[in-house]
Amino acid sequence: MPSAVLVTAEDGSAPTESAPTESAPSDAEKELAESIDDILNELNLAEIERFINSFDYSQRSVFGASSAADKIRAVVSGEIQLDYGNFFTYILEIAGVSVLGYLPSMLAILAIAVAVNMLHSAKGRLASESVGDIVSFAGVGLITAILAVQITMLTASARGLIVSLQAQMNAVFPVILTLMAASGGAGSAGVYQPAVAVLASGIMGIIVALILPLFILSSVFTVVGNLSDTVKLKKMSAFFMTACKWLLGTAFFLFIAFLSVQGITASIYDGVSVRTAKFAISKYVPVIGGYLSEGFNLIMAGSVLVKNAVGLTAVVILFLSALPTVASVAVFNLSLHLTAAVAEPLGDKRISNILSELAKNTGTLAAILLGAAFLYFIFLILVICTGNPAL
Repeated sequence: MPSAVLVTAEDGSAPTESAPTESAPSDAEKELAESIDDILNELNLAEIERFINSFDYSQRSVFGASSAADKIRAVVSGEIQLDYGNFFTYILEIAGVSVLGYLPSMLAILAIAVAVNMLHSAKGRLASESVGDIVSFAGVGLITAILAVQITMLTASARGLIVSLQAQMNAVFPVILTLMAASGGAGSAGVYQPAVAVLASGIMGIIVALILPLFILSSVFTVVGNLSDTVKLKKMSAFFMTACKWLLGTAFFLFIAFLSVQGITASIYDGVSVRTAKFAISKYVPVIGGYLSEGFNLIMAGSVLVKNAVGLTAVVILFLSALPTVASVAVFNLSLHLTAAVAEPLGDKRISNILSELAKNTGTLAAILLGAAFLYFIFLILVICTGNPAL
């Protein structure tokens, strides 16, 4: 806090105030800093550190700290700064890696489409119609094999991301809920504790065990249904895609509605409970009740600050973990759309149909991943904003 210094004039007139000077940190600020250090030293951040240790150089540059504890201290002290240069460089890097990864496959598909078109043009002069149909079917089959490999790898990456989000929840939320209870948010912690299990084991488990397999089945039916005009499977593929959307949308709506109502109610209850406890300490504890009440405020303030800092650190880890897979899906989707547009004038409609319909399927996959990450993000923000009793 700035303080003023009184200066007496030489002629004995009334003293005047000089410019304020910066004073040393107050005892309360020192005690709060010590309380925060004590809380951090007692926390078990090993599981969170494991995710940070798995980051590559670019991700560590964006994260901006060597450990979870350092990041939390930076957030608490207000020293956190987002390096926009590193952030945009990281986005361009993962987008470039994805483009280079899918470019050979897309070029191979276009080369096969051109070869099939040239064969159709020469049909009747250099080859019979039956031979042309066989080669055309073989070309479409080869394109299907290339796409199958890419879809399999993409689905494996998507599954890995969902499993990673589950592990992050299991690592982050026990720490946050412990700090929430320590800061007087026992009611909120009681609401969120079963909600964490529902989100991590329930919804994420449904995505891994049911929704992703439905996506694979839809992709298979999409490809097989376009191999020949005699095979009619488009409606079946559409059914599986619709089932994915309904399952995901219903689960998200119910979960967010439950959290919104229960979280607000618990937060109000915690605020009343904390005020009651502080009043009881200050009024009914003889002599030192007022001092104990202020110490109670200090402990709760430190716990709230650390809890919110852990939540913000988890948000950064979430974005850094999800961006590579989401960018890969987005680039693959755009590549399919572009390749379908280029292949359409080349003649064989089956190739462009397969590419365009698989692009729609991968759009659904992107929605699944973004929905899961967004649900985790909303949960983190809700935990940060609630469970903060009035101090």
